[in-house]
This record gives sequence, structure tokens and C-alpha cells, in this order.
Amino acid sequence: MALVTISGFPCSGKTTRARELKADFERRLADAGYTGPKYDVVLVDDAGSHVTRAAYDSSAAEKPSRAALFTAATRALSPGAITIVDSANYIKGFRYQMYCAAREAHVRVATVRVAAPPDKCREWHAARPEDEQYKEATFDNLIMRYEEPNSMQRWDAPLFTVPWDEALPADDIWAAVTKGEKKPPTGAVVQRGKPPPGTLQTLTTTTSALVQALLQHLTAAPGTSSFPVPSPPAAAAGKLVLHLPHGRRPTLAELQRLKRQFEAQQIQAQKSNARSAGNWTEPEVASGFVAFLEATWETTP
Repeated sequence: MALVTISGFPCSGKTTRARELKADFERRLADAGYTGPKYDVVLVDDAGSHVTRAAYDSSAAEKPSRAALFTAATRALSPGAITIVDSANYIKGFRYQMYCAAREAHVRVATVRVAAPPDKCREWHAARPEDEQYKEATFDNLIMRYEEPNSMQRWDAPLFTVPWDEALPADDIWAAVTKGEKKPPTGAVVQRGKPPPGTLQTLTTTTSALVQALLQHLTAAPGTSSFPVPSPPAAAAGKLVLHLPHGRRPTLAELQRLKRQFEAQQIQAQKSNARSAGNWTEPEVASGFVAFLEATWETTP
């Protein structure tokens, strides 16, 4: 029925808000005046997914822990449940993964960002028992690396930003999870017909052109953090911007390797003729390649 993703700094009050939201949903569903369908309200969190504070100490430990949380969240998704995911959810690529899983499960989505200043989070963190604290370096790193949800991004919308000292907009969130738009599954999970002729050529020429244009852009504007994809190939897709990895410049070898990986995925998808048939047109290839690059850089910076 719906996926609600809770996001925020460590120790910003996410768990408190998630529990408030769960209690509010359950109260509304049990109200005598409620005549709609009955839903289960499921809270998925780090503790229930066996994700410890130490899991965030290194990327090697965090990746399998994040995978465990994602598995628990996707298992809970169903047309008969409201699933609340209470975790840091600080990486936009991870929020995008959950958004795609929600669309595949045919449920609505909403994001709740719990906004608290870093100093207030540190104060609350210091007041916790020692066994519930992060390492100091881990705590600072999670704040530094936090990627704030953006209501302009489809995977973060609708977005509800809740200041730490204000009440939860429960009515608006309830309306979003019960009456909001249910978006269809992404192209990756929709069965499509046989690819039209020339799709492999379109795939390779479009990715090659995008890589070449990106390298020229990096040479002309070193230190840039984003790359507006020129048209073509993005003319029919509208404005398309590639966000580059933070603090470093992608190399030619890296871009060529990722280009081959993306093309291999698309070729396999086109051959499968099953759930996915890949990207066919120049705008589709460009959009898919940009999303692939950003997702890869988010999970392996």
C-alpha cells in the first residue's frame, strides 16, 4: 500500500518520529469512523535487520548491512501494508533502490526527513548509553556524507521535512500514503516487446558520445560537480544532469569500464525478452546511463 522512508542525521530523532508515525497510522486504522481497507503497519529498522552501530564504521561493513535492511524492507512491501523504514537512509542511491522496489510492489511512496542541527544531534548522541553510541569519527562521517532528500527528485517525493522541535504533519503524510499517486513499475521490471532494429548501435553510439562529451567537460571545467548532458542524446528526455562523484574526477579507464558494464546489462536485458528489454532510444539510453553512473558512484564512491 505504501512505503515511508525516514531519513536524517544520526541521533536526530528518526526513531521517535517513526514510532509516532506508526502509532498515528494504527490509531487512524482502528478509528470507528474509518471505513477504508485495513492495513498492517510494519516498522523496519536497523535493530530488526541486525544492523549495529559498528556497521557504519567502514564501507566494507556497511554494504552487507544496508543489503540486509533493503531485503527486510522489500519483504515487508505489499498492497496490504504500510511499511516504515527507520534508518539513516543518507545515500540517495539507496533511497532510489527502495523507490524502485516500491514501484515494483505497486505501493505509494513518501519520504520523511527529520531535520535537527548537528550540534543538537551531538548532544543527544552524547546522552545515549555507551553501547548505543557511534564512534566519534563514524558519527561525524555520517553527518558529512548525508545527502539531503530533495522534493524535486522523484524517489524522494512527496517529501515531508519535520524540524526537530515541531509536530509531525501526520494528516498530510496520511493523505500521501492513502491517496497519493501509485506510479507504475520502472522500465526495468515491465515486460516489453522485441527491440526495434538498430538498438545495439544506438546503445554503443549514445554511451560513447556521452563519455566523450563528459571527458571534454571535465577538461574544460576541472573541479566541476555536475555535467549537463548535451542534446542529442538528451533532447527528447528534457534537461538531464549527471552528478559526479564527490571529491574526485572520473578517469577515462573508469568511464570506459562502467560504459562496458552498462552496455552488457542492456544487451543481456534485450536478449532476455522477459521482465526487461533494456533501453532502446537515445534519450532512454542517456537517462539510463546517467542513472547507472550515479548509482554506481553512490554505492562505491
